[in-house]
Amino acid sequence: MEFQTHEIEFDKDGNLFEPERLPQAIAAIKAGSFSDLIVIAHGWNNDIADARDLYKKYLKHTADVLGSGKVPGLNNRTFAVITVFWPSKKFTDEELIPGGGAAGVADSKIDANILLQLEALKKEPIRLGEATIDPVASAIVEQAKALLPKLANDAAARKEFVLLLRSLLNPNDAHRDDASEEFFTADPETILRELSKPVMVPPAASGGGGAAVLGGGAANFLGDLASGINSGVRRLLNFTTYYKMKERAGAVGRVGVAPMLLRIREKLPDIRIHLVGHSFGGRLVTAAAHGLDDSTKVQTMTLLQAAYSHNGLSSKFDGQRDGAFRALVVKKRVSGPICITYTHNDRAVGILYPLASRFSKDQASALGDANDPYGGMGRNGARRTPEASDFKLTQVGQSLTLSAGKIHNFECSACITDHSDIANAPVAYLGLSAAAKT
Repeated sequence: MEFQTHEIEFDKDGNLFEPERLPQAIAAIKAGSFSDLIVIAHGWNNDIADARDLYKKYLKHTADVLGSGKVPGLNNRTFAVITVFWPSKKFTDEELIPGGGAAGVADSKIDANILLQLEALKKEPIRLGEATIDPVASAIVEQAKALLPKLANDAAARKEFVLLLRSLLNPNDAHRDDASEEFFTADPETILRELSKPVMVPPAASGGGGAAVLGGGAANFLGDLASGINSGVRRLLNFTTYYKMKERAGAVGRVGVAPMLLRIREKLPDIRIHLVGHSFGGRLVTAAAHGLDDSTKVQTMTLLQAAYSHNGLSSKFDGQRDGAFRALVVKKRVSGPICITYTHNDRAVGILYPLASRFSKDQASALGDANDPYGGMGRNGARRTPEASDFKLTQVGQSLTLSAGKIHNFECSACITDHSDIANAPVAYLGLSAAAKT
């Protein structure tokens, strides 16, 4: 079985790259009289080939599970697919863990990886896979590079360096749920000083207990014990890149995919729409659903190792403020089940989010787990969210309790081994099981 699939591409601002493709896709889906439409967004990819490969593998498992008849309630349902392409970035372990690629680099020397990270910040690709250099960003990065030899011993240079990186970002998407608000308001030198300290996160096997310690082998280690100015700079650059992807995913979801869903619903009022997002694509589809009007709903949303705050859907996560996408839940813009996969095996989300605690006012002793104010969705599921319940996903055919209007956190260590391991049969089974409840 193969799905009728349509590629829809958006640029970095959320504009349709080839606008004629959308009405063509809608017409073809209408002509096929499909009952359901899957709209899926990649995240952790550098180019179109990576994204296409992820989609091919995920949809193959989805088709196989659908054809197996192991999901009750889908026998007479037919599915079309829209695959979303947008300019995202892939992090590597070497980028995320300063100690992994720069152990032994003295603070007095410039880490070559820092130069590579700075060079990458010059790029502002219009579409996925491009390497367009932005002249304004390039000039700012060159100023930052000139400060590198001074950072270890010059407080004024450290302050200027942080301010330059801040100037690359739009603060409009800052929110306290992931401490990005503090990134723009905290003292610049304090930020760099705190990021220069070791980051300790519970190891994958601990289930969120005590802090990690070095010695059990890198494969089980989610902590980063490297310290010093070079490590601090690399963590700062990681957070800067994360924020750029966060901002871009939100823009594409809000400006591009939400209007696309409105057009689909207008032309195909009876079709069931199922949103699926991986990594930053999870934030993209969440922003899209959040941006719908009160009369437009999608039926399900499945977030696969989503790269955004585990507070994103929460109610009063800090006692006062809601998560950035709380209205999605309150307004019930997803009428059926919301399913979220998470696992301690997700090194990427497990390391990215604890960085926020380093420049916030709340410094946890073990960072990144469900008790950390600034953990990630793909590591912990939705937290401080009264509509959320916790389950385990292990295999195709297991009994799943899914309810409309509820959020279902699925601990997936049995079937997801790392951040990008989402193209497998149990994960496909989860998405189809949610669709069956609509």
